[in-house]
Amino acid sequence: MALLKRQSSHEVRLEMMPLLDVIFLLLTFFIFSQAVLIRAHVLPVDLPGITSGETTEAARVAGITVDRHGAIYLNAQPVPMAALAGRLEELASQAEPPQVFLAIEDAPGKTDRGPLVVKLMEMLRSAGIEQFSIVGRPTDNTDE
Repeated sequence: MALLKRQSSHEVRLEMMPLLDVIFLLLTFFIFSQAVLIRAHVLPVDLPGITSGETTEAARVAGITVDRHGAIYLNAQPVPMAALAGRLEELASQAEPPQVFLAIEDAPGKTDRGPLVVKLMEMLRSAGIEQFSIVGRPTDNTDE
């Protein structure tokens, strides 16, 4: 008995609609994942590289920034040193105090920021904020 070979007249096609659906699902996933990241309210300053550290979990945050000229910002709003102590006490007295991040610009300036950072740390502790983090950009290079 002779076997008949069946041939199809249909041409092989690659459907683009399912691929577009997958691309849009991935795009939606990445947009929503960016929305849940912690956003510390610091000024866009150059931060020093940090090789050791850990990522934070989702929480309310307050950012204190010191720029190259020694100006202090709380949640991206300029604050004089005299008024900062009162603002920090307000933060500490909240039912759920925010997590505090301290960012110091990594750029040369005319002001020595070392004593200023020490004073800020003392102000944080005297306001009742014992837990705070110093912010830096992640780096893999251990020579910096």
